Amino acid sequence: MYNGRSVAVAMPAYNEEPNICDAVSSFAALDTVDEVIVVDNNSTDQTAQIARQNGATVVPEPRQGYGYACRRGLDEATDRAELAVLVEPDGTFMTRDVQKLLVYADDCDLVLGTRTSSEFIWDEAKMGPFLRWGNWGLAKLIEVLFNTTNLTDVGCTYRLIDADSYEMIRNSLMVGGSHFSPEMIVRASQNNLEMIQIPVNYQPRQGESKITDNRWAAFKLGLIMTWFILRERLS
Repeated sequence: MYNGRSVAVAMPAYNEEPNICDAVSSFAALDTVDEVIVVDNNSTDQTAQIARQNGATVVPEPRQGYGYACRRGLDEATDRAELAVLVEPDGTFMTRDVQKLLVYADDCDLVLGTRTSSEFIWDEAKMGPFLRWGNWGLAKLIEVLFNTTNLTDVGCTYRLIDADSYEMIRNSLMVGGSHFSPEMIVRASQNNLEMIQIPVNYQPRQGESKITDNRWAAFKLGLIMTWFILRERLS
C-alpha cells in the first residue's frame, strides 16, 4: 500500500527460472507492494512453480510474445490494485527503484523508467552505445511527433500506471510483440495522460536476451518501432 493506494507488481516471464525467486521475493518483501503477479508466457522450465512457491500469483498467457505478457500483467494488476508496476524479472532492474515510480504517481498517470542515463548504467549492463542511442533516438521521435514530456528511453519495461488511466488505454493496446513499450507510450499520449520519465538503475542481465544479445535483432526491432511510431502519427 502506498499513500492509501494498493500496489500490484506484474512481471512478464518466459523461462526465468534462474531469476524469478529473487525477483518475486524482493518485491514481495516491500511494505508498499500488496501483490506480485507473474505472467507465465509458456515457460518450459520451473518459472511458474518457483514464482508460486515464493508467494506470487501466477497467471498464464498462452499467446507468445512480450507485448501479450505485459498486457496480461497490466490487466491483472489493474483489476486487483489501484497502482500497477510493470517490471522484468531478469535481474536488470533494482527493487528499490519502485519507490521512485511511486513518488511520482501522486502527480502523474504514467511513470516511465529510463535506462539511458550513464550514471545509472552498471558495469557489464547490456546497454552499449548502439542500444543506448537507439532507445534515445526513438524516444525523441515520439517526443517530437506526439509533443510528450521529455523522453530518453523507448524500451524500458520498468513503469507504473494507475488503474483508471490504464482503463482508458486498455482496449487500444494491440501489440503482442517487443514493440509494446513504445505503443503504450503512444497510447498514453493519444489519451492525454500525464506522464513523466525518470532514471532507474540498469544492472547486468542474468542469462541471455533475444534482443540485447543480438545486434541484428535489435536493429530489426528498431525498424519495427520506427514504422509503428510514424504510422501512428500519420494516421
